[in-house]
Amino acid sequence: MRSGLLSLSKRIANSSCARNATLAAALLALAHAAGASAAPDTYQVDPELSSTEFAVSHLGLLTQHGRFGRMSGTIVLDKESHTGAIDFVVDATTVDTGWRARDAWLRGEDMFDVARYPVMRFRSTQLVFNQDRLIGIAGLLTLRDITRPVTLKIDRMQCGGEAEGGREGCGAGVVSTIKRSDFGLNYALGLVGDDIDLSFQVTAVRVRR
Repeated sequence: MRSGLLSLSKRIANSSCARNATLAAALLALAHAAGASAAPDTYQVDPELSSTEFAVSHLGLLTQHGRFGRMSGTIVLDKESHTGAIDFVVDATTVDTGWRARDAWLRGEDMFDVARYPVMRFRSTQLVFNQDRLIGIAGLLTLRDITRPVTLKIDRMQCGGEAEGGREGCGAGVVSTIKRSDFGLNYALGLVGDDIDLSFQVTAVRVRR
């Protein structure tokens, strides 16, 4: 009888070890799945489908519009933890107002001085979410080697897949207003407004893991 009890005890012990091993494996699998699902999404800005537009008051009578035709950058979003990082680089040499003489002047020393400062750059310091939707960005804008804090508002943001190619991506409209005098752009302040309305039209493609 003692032999039977010992045999039963061993079977119970072995069964308990097997259950513990199975439970441990399940917990490891769940932890791995949770870690995988929590990984942030990374997007690369498509320079061909993105641009930066601006508007400024001229003589107090009209609004002058223009654009920078090329921008690049990276967007990292973790919607679960409400964190991420955004880095935009705008090519200042591509400024375009529809008038070559004015564009040449804007690229010159009086304004953007693109020979010395060919790009302006925005780097996020904080992302603002409403549930899982990004609605605002705080960060630092560097223009003419001067860095100032600015805030961006997400005007629109849509994500999805393309029918052709199967790429996943997002399109967003991001707006802000800055003072050009904050960045040393003081020329003709009496004739041209100080407030500059900025609008980033961004198309970004998800980077596959």
